Amino acid sequence: MQDTGRRAFVKIAFLVGAVLSIIPFVPWGTYLSSTIKTGSAQRTLAQKVVVDDIPSKYGAAAGKVVNVNDLSTFPPNDHWVVTYPTSGDLTVDAENPDTFQKFELIRLPTTLGGDSKKATDFVAYSKVCVHLWCSPNYNPAPGHMQYECPCHGSIYQLPKEDSSGQLVDAGKAVAGPASFQAFPQNAIPMLTLQADANGDLWIFYFNADWAKTTVSSGKANIVSVDPIEGDGTIGYGRDYASYQNFIRPAAQAPLNADEESVPVS
Repeated sequence: MQDTGRRAFVKIAFLVGAVLSIIPFVPWGTYLSSTIKTGSAQRTLAQKVVVDDIPSKYGAAAGKVVNVNDLSTFPPNDHWVVTYPTSGDLTVDAENPDTFQKFELIRLPTTLGGDSKKATDFVAYSKVCVHLWCSPNYNPAPGHMQYECPCHGSIYQLPKEDSSGQLVDAGKAVAGPASFQAFPQNAIPMLTLQADANGDLWIFYFNADWAKTTVSSGKANIVSVDPIEGDGTIGYGRDYASYQNFIRPAAQAPLNADEESVPVS
């Protein structure tokens, strides 16, 4: 009996030692989400989608407003990081370490209509995995084309076409530990996007019902929705079946010079 206990202790000690031995060599800071710090960010009813101004990562797209018509700067099956809500300063946004304010903007592959020159060419997924808050990245390589978490292998899919040709199930976890989590913790939060008449892409206030939200005399009457049925709760999850409801047609959301700049709490 003593030998059995001793062997079990040795095994446990060996495993603990092995784990401790690799900790200094794993770049956890590269993958783990930062703590929540809203800083100087100001939420408005609408915010133009601007790529973080990091030329070494995003080349010609760095610091630019995303336009759905620009297939050269923003080609299909490519990806960039955007900050929401913005501080209003490109440098501050680019240097912001708060992953809870970062979203990966993905232009879908052409097989999913990524060259349609519409808002639905794009999805913007939270950079916070719903499993253990590591930071996923889009992998555009053939055989992948999915949103992958480097820590524990959770994989979130791009929207896929159903039998009627509609894109559904955006951000649903299809592999790894997140895929085994109970609904709604098995899908990643995402932003509501819309393109204006010029093709510029916009982000709209998180978890709002734009068919019911109004603006009058510089004040917004925002009608909120359940986060799980809307854009989601960052780090927790969302209802992936609600995707079609949160790509807004132009007539259903405020979008003019007065309304877009209305600050909201």
